[in-house]
Amino acid sequence: MGLLRAIGFFHGNLFLFGVMIGAGIFVSPIGVLKYSSLNIPVSLSIWAAAALLKMMNALCLAEAATTFPVSAAPYYFLKRSLGSSAAFLNLWIGIFGYSLGLSTQSLLIANCLIQPFYSGCPAPELPKKCLAFAVLWSLGILNSRGVTTVSWFNTISSLMKMAVLCFISLTGVVLLVIGKRENVSRFENALDAEFPVSTLNSASCGILAASRMFYTASQEGQLPSIFSMLNNYHCPVAAVTKIIIFSSIAVIPSRLVNLIKYLMLATLILSELSMIALLKLRYQEPNLHRPYK
Repeated sequence: MGLLRAIGFFHGNLFLFGVMIGAGIFVSPIGVLKYSSLNIPVSLSIWAAAALLKMMNALCLAEAATTFPVSAAPYYFLKRSLGSSAAFLNLWIGIFGYSLGLSTQSLLIANCLIQPFYSGCPAPELPKKCLAFAVLWSLGILNSRGVTTVSWFNTISSLMKMAVLCFISLTGVVLLVIGKRENVSRFENALDAEFPVSTLNSASCGILAASRMFYTASQEGQLPSIFSMLNNYHCPVAAVTKIIIFSSIAVIPSRLVNLIKYLMLATLILSELSMIALLKLRYQEPNLHRPYK
């Protein structure tokens, strides 16, 4: 019994949409402006540099995924190109990266849901973290029901996300065109309502990706074999449980700002490894069939 190939073109594109438009787009602009001393040209330059780096990384991953159509293709790709040591390093950076990312997203969701009950003051940490635990374990249970269930959840949440974003964008443009600028602020509440849905979607995709990486690493002998065991829904439930436990641990002592900093560092390291591996593999195996290059 192996993993199901249940994600087609439609669901696959919605998965990509969910990962691309997650929590970061709602949180990062504030931090970028703050640490660039509210300098707009500097802020835009940072965004442009980050966009260029991520575009290069996306092209590398696209080549890796089409060349090696296996689960957790980036991990397999690194192991074939840079060897077991690099793949092992990528695995553990990925473990902490996914854990930090999921804990960050769960805290953001919890803060967004609980803050309306504490108007005028910050929400207490204890109920916020308890709600974050509930979000994490709910998503873990959802993922343990198999990739088909996760696909439909992401499809529904992605369509809701697109509908809300389109509504906000079009309505805002119309109000600006007709000159009613003072009414644009009324749609901030709609954006706040969309934020938990967007972040839930992204977190669900993250759990799916992390569990498949652990599954593949287990099959390659770099993690215990229990992480490649599947339940009746063809889901590596031990791998899902592991990432949820690690994410829950990260929620307990952490501040949100520090989590985001560490997450960005882990993401940057993984991106650089992918690009180095691509260049090396092109040199090592120039005749390897590459559907996308």
